[in-house]
Amino acid sequence: DEAKESAAMRTSAAALAAASGTSDAPPSPKERNQKWKEPTQAAINMSLRAEKEKTGGRRRLASDLYKIMLADTSEAGFSLEPCDEDTMDKWTIKLFGFDEDSNLAKDLVVIGMDHVELEMSFPDQYPFEPPFVRVVKPRFKKQTGFVMSGALCMELLTKDGWNPINDIESVIVSIRSLMVVGDGRLQAAVELGTEQYNLVLAAQLEKKRAAAAGTATLAKGEQTQKDGEDSSMDSAKRKRDAIVNDVNSDLKEAKKVAVRVKTKPLNAGSYTAQEASQAYDHLTKFHESNGWDKSGWWAKKG
Repeated sequence: DEAKESAAMRTSAAALAAASGTSDAPPSPKERNQKWKEPTQAAINMSLRAEKEKTGGRRRLASDLYKIMLADTSEAGFSLEPCDEDTMDKWTIKLFGFDEDSNLAKDLVVIGMDHVELEMSFPDQYPFEPPFVRVVKPRFKKQTGFVMSGALCMELLTKDGWNPINDIESVIVSIRSLMVVGDGRLQAAVELGTEQYNLVLAAQLEKKRAAAAGTATLAKGEQTQKDGEDSSMDSAKRKRDAIVNDVNSDLKEAKKVAVRVKTKPLNAGSYTAQEASQAYDHLTKFHESNGWDKSGWWAKKG
């Protein structure tokens, strides 16, 4: 029995690794894209909570969350914080930094957002039952990014596909990866039509470029003024004013591009918890009857 259990755990771990695009070998610090950071007070409180929880499941949850709070997850493309500081049962997750060449990254630029927001809820039976994860906003085009009415179409997040050895970080990274692999598209962006979409994308990218250039140039101007404090203040001020004029010129050019794109602010949309819950029930029943790879899509992906 122990041998069978061990084999099952290895199989689940391999499946999780495949979904997140990693091998089954222990990841190096570079592969995990994680950096240790000074523990925040919230992380310290979570560590203390892990020691005080009375049940093994609650201690495991507090321990898992503590490990994530210790890590620098920004390079892995997500952030995580509790919806309510008094409970650890529900967390808000923001996914960002998607591949710039992906449709999802471009769609986010078009609608003026820089992240996809998720909500992760943990049942009392965790880690023996999976967390419930749903997309809060923005709304996805139907059947893209493995998102259906806010629910995530992932066997990993079902009771049959879940394994207690799975950790929260790997689940989040897997979701983020699959949204791109599944060619996630955002409803508000797609509804613009190709021509308008390309115009808005160009305008937003120019706006971002001008803002980035402006920030760098202003920093250079402030350094110029600081360097001139011990010499000629008037000379330093003139140099800084010239730099500010360059920034304003860049911003004006960006506004000209934006003016040419006549569009109303886009409503990115959102999903309710009830909507996602109903979709999850439907997906679960459907895949229980039809399996998770009826079309052979995953087999083709290796």
